[in-house]
Amino acid sequence: MTDRIDSIVDRAAEYTKALLSNEAIRWPTAREGLERILDDLGRRAPGHPGLRRLRSFIDDLSLIHGGGETPD
Repeated sequence: MTDRIDSIVDRAAEYTKALLSNEAIRWPTAREGLERILDDLGRRAPGHPGLRRLRSFIDDLSLIHGGGETPD
């Protein structure tokens, strides 16, 4: 399961970066999706190192794109 979670985290990060760089979505929408993935993985595999990587990715992008807004 560890490899699968790492793969999910990697794909989520790459997909989000691509969407944001092409301005296909706004950061608040992307953040909401990433938070859902993080919550789901946290229920399935609490304590997995990939969760920290995904949380760090979300936090880093929040610093770049702003973190306070919520999707409409």
